[in-house]
Amino acid sequence: MFSFKRRIKIMTKKLIISIVSLLVIPAFLLTAQEDESKEENKYEYPKQEKIYPSPKAPRIPGAEQIRECEEKNAEKAGEQYLEDCRDTFKYGLTDEIATLLDGFTADKDCRFVNEAYETFQETKSPKIRLKILSYFAALKDPCLEDFAVEVINDPYDEKADIVDACFNYIKAVGSKDAVPGVMELLEKDEDTYFSNAVAALGEIGGSAEAQYLAQFIHRDDLSVQQKQSLMKVLGKLKADETFEDLSSIAQDTDQDLFVRCYAAEAIGEMERSESVPVLLDLYEADEPRLREHVVRGIAHYNEERTKKLIVQALKDDNYRVRLEALNAVQKLEISSADKDIIYHCKHKEEKVVKEKCYKVLAKLSTSAGNEYLVSVMKDKKAGDDTKAKVAAALLENGTGIDEVIECAKETLKDDKKKNLRYALGKEFAKYDNQAFSEICILYLESKDPSTQGTGLDIFSRGRYSLALGKVQDIAASGDNSKKVNANAKKAKRILENLYGSQSDDELEGLE
Repeated sequence: MFSFKRRIKIMTKKLIISIVSLLVIPAFLLTAQEDESKEENKYEYPKQEKIYPSPKAPRIPGAEQIRECEEKNAEKAGEQYLEDCRDTFKYGLTDEIATLLDGFTADKDCRFVNEAYETFQETKSPKIRLKILSYFAALKDPCLEDFAVEVINDPYDEKADIVDACFNYIKAVGSKDAVPGVMELLEKDEDTYFSNAVAALGEIGGSAEAQYLAQFIHRDDLSVQQKQSLMKVLGKLKADETFEDLSSIAQDTDQDLFVRCYAAEAIGEMERSESVPVLLDLYEADEPRLREHVVRGIAHYNEERTKKLIVQALKDDNYRVRLEALNAVQKLEISSADKDIIYHCKHKEEKVVKEKCYKVLAKLSTSAGNEYLVSVMKDKKAGDDTKAKVAAALLENGTGIDEVIECAKETLKDDKKKNLRYALGKEFAKYDNQAFSEICILYLESKDPSTQGTGLDIFSRGRYSLALGKVQDIAASGDNSKKVNANAKKAKRILENLYGSQSDDELEGLE
């Protein structure tokens, strides 16, 4: 009895194992076939030899570029200033040279490319090399491409900040020669350089690199940060073959929020009509960050339905979304949004959003928008900071000039309005506009040294012939006040910079 039951049990067990085997083996074979199919469909990136660019000299700026640099700041013009800077390059301490380079980078001052290039070749200071790489990146000058590409080709013995700077540099100058080195780092699975390499390909890569990166989307071993970097770049490269995957990721609530954000923005950058309904649905998400990136993505589509969403986003509870909506309104020139924007200008709003509202309104230049902005310049109750921002927006777009000038005249009569006076003067000094000739003279005639100095800045930019005599008077002034003497020196530098060593009689002929 016991033996019979045992035999039945064994036979049952064997039957179950046989059935399971029949089910599992085909499944296993199917999985193996799928894996094999994936391997067959894997994109083979064409092998490229690393490139080592030849050294090249920096681009020599033209006369107009030099003039623009000099006009940005009268204090940074004239032979004495140039000589002082050259001496700093030759004899200055590391921190002094670094500070000088920071200023050149911020101003995009192209007058010192030769000095910076020579210093880069000679210096042993990593700090100075970093600063000079940033300087030439700001100028988009490829003169250091040979160094940067060589570092990318073999980054292992370089300091991390130098490698980062080289990645930023090749992106800035659009170095195609760096592509083989960047691709090798990705193919070697170098985690240390993954994000930088992917970001670089977004700027310098092409269709082949896009196809290669498209395969990474299915990898399970990527970190969240790596996935974020990948999402950003696939959109820039318009890797259409990843659209379905990116669309799915953007809608997947189990994904990291920022991975979803960048995926949503990426499908927008691809400019495919299928992206629009996906983005319209995603805007209903609870996460404001996702809505922000949805608006950024949908701004690539100039359609009635997308414009409606952008105008709707101006009413979003989150200020970041509203700010992105303003950027989209400006980009797509949605003039019909002017009244929505005016509402935000008039009511409580984050400062950064309100200031953007002024700029967008001025850019749209609708009758309602211009009327509102001009009314702010005339409103005695409006704050000085508000008037300064509105004036900047108006002058940038060449509207409301008379009202801004009239406001400046009022500040010249009231020393309590000095800050607004200076702010408006700085705006006048950005442009060469004959309409500013009279206000330039009024600033120059002021007894306040700072106002007078601002007048010199206005003159330096516009070279207004009617104001030339006033500048000559300041240059020749013998007042003992240090501040006036400072303006006298400044006036002399401006005259020398603009007119060289011409005599007073020759200058009078220019009036």
